[in-house]
Amino acid sequence: MSADLGKKTGLFVTAMGHYVPGNILDNNFFDSLNIGSDAQWIVDRVGIQERRSILRPEEIRALRFGETTREDLFEAGRIMTFGQMGAKSWDLAMERAGLSTADLHADAVIGGTSVPDSDIPSHACYAARDSKLSTGYAYDTNSACSTFAVQLQTMRGAFAIGSARTGAIFGAERYTTRVDYSDRKGCILFGDSSYAAWVESAPRGKCLEVVDTMIESSPEGADTIRMLDGKPFEQDGQAVQKFAILKTVGAAQAMMERNQMRVTDVNWFVGHQANLRMLMSAAQRIGIDPERHLYNVDFHGNQGGAGAPVTISQNWHRYRHGDTIVMSVVGSGLTWGSVLFRVHEVQDK
Repeated sequence: MSADLGKKTGLFVTAMGHYVPGNILDNNFFDSLNIGSDAQWIVDRVGIQERRSILRPEEIRALRFGETTREDLFEAGRIMTFGQMGAKSWDLAMERAGLSTADLHADAVIGGTSVPDSDIPSHACYAARDSKLSTGYAYDTNSACSTFAVQLQTMRGAFAIGSARTGAIFGAERYTTRVDYSDRKGCILFGDSSYAAWVESAPRGKCLEVVDTMIESSPEGADTIRMLDGKPFEQDGQAVQKFAILKTVGAAQAMMERNQMRVTDVNWFVGHQANLRMLMSAAQRIGIDPERHLYNVDFHGNQGGAGAPVTISQNWHRYRHGDTIVMSVVGSGLTWGSVLFRVHEVQDK
């Protein structure tokens, strides 16, 4: 759970950006993989119509039929690195906020991914380097699909103890490079994307105040969702679906309760983009009206830890001063959490 200490220091997301690759994998594409799926079966099962990948469809087809490997593609430079994806998201964040990287210094940089390029160094170092960002210290946090919530809570701690007053957060997921394309239950789910956020201790322009964060874990379920070294993603789909709905609802309700909010006080809800059927069930149980529910899983797939923050970034233009956003995420660990944001629009003097 988050400490009360974090509430003594402000944390504001003053710039945010995202990146989604241009390669589209629609449901018909999976017919060519000979895995026994069809487009309507996928929509009926998970509500996903398309997903984006850093790989071209022909490269994925080659993976499916054993004509290449992930290692071959990486060595050939065909897999975008964490730093490259982070830099693209960072550029959008700077453009939106009218900021210049040359004028910024990040006291803290936190990276996060569950599909790493290497064991060392930290991916935060790669992202800062590729974004040409001056830094104090950099390190990674990884909580799979809950990573963004953990990053924000960690940054709140750094601000609270005075080790940082500015910071950058980066995340990128590339699950389309780590799934078994002979398994129709798993490979149809995933897409790739990245996000970047600049955080400060005071509001600037249009920004999101991080009002509260909450993280919990149940390590007894550690084997329920996993990706072993060199192995493809695997999960107990039925068990995870039920757990994800339960904890998405519970985390959102707990966040509202501890901040004395009713569901009608929530302007926008963003959940972990696991699949559309799960999200719709969770939003309905919370009591969120459809027009206040933001998601991108239908055309971007499950983007792991990037799904929820990318959704927040994609809808940046919709937020108005005073709006509240509740983000509720669930990931492996098993770990789940929630973040409460409040929108500010500060006029330049």
